[in-house]
Amino acid sequence: MIDDRTPVIVGAGQHNERERGSEPIDLMARCVEAALADAGAPALREAIAAVRVVWGVWPYADPGRLVAARVGAPDARTTLTVMGGNQVYDLVNDTAARIQHGELDVAVICAAETLRTRRHDRAKGRSTEYVPEPEAASPDETFGDEKPMATPAERALGIDTAVNFYAMAETAIRHRNGETVDEHRRRIATLWAEGSRVAADNPDAWIRGVVTADEIAAESDSNRPIASPYPKLMTANLNVDQGGAVVMCSASAAARAGVSPDRWVFPWSGANAADHWYPTNRWAFDESPAMRLAGRRALALAGIGVDDCALIDLYSCFPAAVQVAQSEFAIAPSRPWTISGGLTFAAGPLNCYCILPLVRAVRLLRDAPGERALLTGNGGYFTKHSMLVLAGEPPANGFAMESVQREVDALPSRPTPADPPTHATIETYTVTHDREGTPQRAILACLDRDGARHWAETREVDELERLLTEDCCGTPYADGRGSRPAAR
Repeated sequence: MIDDRTPVIVGAGQHNERERGSEPIDLMARCVEAALADAGAPALREAIAAVRVVWGVWPYADPGRLVAARVGAPDARTTLTVMGGNQVYDLVNDTAARIQHGELDVAVICAAETLRTRRHDRAKGRSTEYVPEPEAASPDETFGDEKPMATPAERALGIDTAVNFYAMAETAIRHRNGETVDEHRRRIATLWAEGSRVAADNPDAWIRGVVTADEIAAESDSNRPIASPYPKLMTANLNVDQGGAVVMCSASAAARAGVSPDRWVFPWSGANAADHWYPTNRWAFDESPAMRLAGRRALALAGIGVDDCALIDLYSCFPAAVQVAQSEFAIAPSRPWTISGGLTFAAGPLNCYCILPLVRAVRLLRDAPGERALLTGNGGYFTKHSMLVLAGEPPANGFAMESVQREVDALPSRPTPADPPTHATIETYTVTHDREGTPQRAILACLDRDGARHWAETREVDELERLLTEDCCGTPYADGRGSRPAAR
């Protein structure tokens, strides 16, 4: 017997708009309509009490109200998250908890980005048109922590550009593995080709054609280097107009609306935490204690282990994110790491990516209700982490969610240095390239004798070549002019 307050996902919809001219509210409304149709219960529409939207790159202050009006739920309460690739699963977990506690009966979660249209309009010298919104628009609730995610010093060096941070994490992984530059490039290209293979079987993926490891590894005009060791095909694909939505409700509301039980998918558990907030203070680039502890807690709350999850989708903005997750979860590298294709091939519309594997998981679990799915989200620079466990059958003891933030906060951190060091060693680095593929500058993380992390850069051509071809981690830092990193 299923408890009346058990949270269930009853509808899921995704849409890819390949014709330019998409508008975010239109796209979100279309996804909500698809999710309602997927639930197969018209009575659900009039029961929608909340429209909860994941933040996007568009000008709306309260997009949920515009979407609610479009889908026939004008009185619904609205939520807008802050930025972060963790926000979809955090929002699902929060919604599930509110349903279980009797605070909500029927809610919609939606997300969409139209960066492809926005970029095209900008290239043509015109402004993108958006649905008008009242000047005083404001959501009923803002969800998430809006604390800045980088220090001024980190921003000054470009550490807050995601590809730069994750490329530096990638270099640290290569060093720890003892790989040559070429060995490492081949391995991560093979890892990424697995995402392309999965996307080819996912009808909702943006890039369906199979891309081989050789094609991913080889730099070309269409696969230019971005930040070593990443060419374009190892980065999140933002150039999409894409969105998704799910309908969540209590078991009693689903039954009242007439949703067939074979449409029900159950959130079992969730967990979240943030690593030490600023990269300056993290212990290492190639680890994520928050990911490890939150993942362990989500699985424990579900009463299962990672090997009990037939479906896994690890947040995949860049290969480093997947490798660190594999390490922290003790997932064998031979196991498929995505059910969607990942942020390159399924596509990575900023905060919206996680709605795509969520929709995919709902569909796959309906076909195999005895299986479980583990989905992970990551916001910032290994900063914010969210975990969600789903299944096609109800959990034995109801939905459970916890934060493990106190455990993470108790872990060692590096001090913020006050002065430039007298000596430093290179911890990790990346070399960024311009749009023509020419090496532009190196960003370096350096550790002083006290273990504090400093940031530095160099544009010396010989030094850039050395950093691109050798393993320079653990070597003394000195740029081509013999200068030292400044305190950061």
